This record gives sequence, structure tokens and C-alpha cells, in this order.
Amino acid sequence: MSILPQEVSTALEQVKLQLYKVGEGLEPQSLRNTVRYYVETPGKLLRPTLLLTFSYSLDRRSVIDPRVLEAAVIVELLHIVSLLQDDVMDRHEERRGVKTPRVLYGDERSIVASDWLIAESIKRAMRLGPEIVNYLAEVAQRLSIGQALDLDREFEKAAEYKTAPLIEASLVMPTVILGRRDLIESVKSLGRSLGVLYQYSDDYADEKVERSQMSAVASEVKNLLTKIRRAVGDLSPFEKLVKYLINKALEGALTISQKL
Repeated sequence: MSILPQEVSTALEQVKLQLYKVGEGLEPQSLRNTVRYYVETPGKLLRPTLLLTFSYSLDRRSVIDPRVLEAAVIVELLHIVSLLQDDVMDRHEERRGVKTPRVLYGDERSIVASDWLIAESIKRAMRLGPEIVNYLAEVAQRLSIGQALDLDREFEKAAEYKTAPLIEASLVMPTVILGRRDLIESVKSLGRSLGVLYQYSDDYADEKVERSQMSAVASEVKNLLTKIRRAVGDLSPFEKLVKYLINKALEGALTISQKL
């Protein structure tokens, strides 16, 4: 991806290698196949990309920090959990142009695989300390609320809970790891707004929201970005990525594109 600094692209490759090892020797094979399905057929890797780019913008050396790389792996594993569960809840037969795990291996195995991945994420988060574990537990609870709101067809409320928590986590985790707690509240707000924009882009493609709603959230994202830049200084690599995402969202093309 040309808009990423080379150091971030290199770190992202390291994250991909770590992800590809997840569940490698897991038995039985039926569980291994389900756990590894989305690992072996990755999407945009938006959340790890946001995490690494934001971390790099805070500290250029951070993308070689094993803790930051681990955080990027965790946020993608939790995203895969949400995909497995969403497939079952919404009866998806295809995702990214291929059959979903629930079609290939069944709803039951998809749920069991999501349980295994949650446990794997917890084990990895323990290496980053109790603050990260507690925060991710709260993120997981919000994701559950989002899924419940989606089932209740309260789509506007669901946007803040269903998609935003993991995008928020992509920004909060490096902020904690790098000791920039002065930024946490602003970063949380930015992550939530980015997550809502992402969900609105998906809903816009399905004609569930108006373009004006997306434009309002995009303006909010830009304002929050400016606030964080004032506190940090040079935020250019991350700003460049976020502006690219805003443009894609306003085109209604962010969630349907296979790659960033």
C-alpha cells in the first residue's frame, strides 16, 4: 500500500507472519480449519494497519516493538472472532467472494472457533499487562451489545458498538503501550468516530444511511485528528491514512474494497 511508510509495511508483514502461525498445530483438524479460515484468506487488515501507522506516528521506532506487533495481531484476531459470529448471526453464505466457514464447516464449528480465538487473544493480551486485558474485555462487551442491537434492527445505535470498538482499540492499545495516556480520551473519540464512519460506509452501500450522515461523521473525524495533531506534533503518516479512508468512505467504497 503506497500511502504507508516502508517501516509500517515491513511491520505489517511481520504481523501477517505471526497471524499465519495461529492455530497451526491445532487438533482436531475440523477446528483448525475453521480457526484458520479467515487467517488464510485475509481481508484489508484495516485494524492492524491503523494500529501500526498510529504507533509509528507517535514513535518512529515503535513498529519494531514486539508489544506493538502483538497488539496488532490481537486486534485482527478479535476482528476474525466478530466475522465468525456475524456470519452465523446473519446467515452469510459468502464473504469477500468466497464461501464462509459456516457454510463449509457448520455454525457450531464457527462458534467454537470464535471461542478458541477469544481465548488465544486473552493469552496474548496477558503479555501486554492487565490494563490492556481489562480494556479489551470492555471492548468485547461493547461488541456484544452491538451485535444485540443489530439483531434488534437498531442499526444507528449498533454502528457505535458493532464496528467502532475494535477500530478504537487499534488506536488505544499503542497509546497505552507507548505511555501516552494524555491522549487516551481524544484517541478513544477518534476511534469511535472512525468506526462509525466505517459502519456508515457499509450501510450507505446498502442504502441504510444518507450521505449527509457520513459527511457529518467525516467532519468529526477531521476535527478530532486536528486536536490530536496539536498534542503530538507531526502526525502525517496517520493523517494521510485517515484522509484516504475518509475519501473511500464518502465514495461508499471503503467496506466493499478487498484491499486498502
